[in-house]
Amino acid sequence: MAHYNFDKDLIDGLDAENSVKSLLKKKYKVSDDDIVSSTTKEFDIKIKSLNLTFEVKNDLMAEKTGNIAIEFESRGKPSGVSTTKADYWVYKFSNMFYIIERTVLVNELVNKGNYSRIVNGGDYGSNTMMYLVKVEAFKSWGEKL
Repeated sequence: MAHYNFDKDLIDGLDAENSVKSLLKKKYKVSDDDIVSSTTKEFDIKIKSLNLTFEVKNDLMAEKTGNIAIEFESRGKPSGVSTTKADYWVYKFSNMFYIIERTVLVNELVNKGNYSRIVNGGDYGSNTMMYLVKVEAFKSWGEKL
């Protein structure tokens, strides 16, 4: 379940990032030194030798709701999928990780409108706007990592 507490969500997010680093290391056959974390809003992880970047999301509610929540605005400003520069998005939900190209994600959401609805959620006062996408549809856009 989502904590609706930034500090607790951050801890879960960092745990997910560490798991993703291990999975990316295996998938791309790179060393630990080649995978670095970022503190920018543009991406979370970079594989230096391949110049690939990744945004990591940990959806704590997807298993319960059957939806993936994809943020596009927070506190009245573009955020999430609207601002990321990452080449790929990696989503953790139901103890699985799925990887999807950012261009595919944007095309499905923005250009094709392939989402169930738009909702307001997130931490108190954040006025975070999110696309909700059925888990099965989301899985079809990418692959299990």
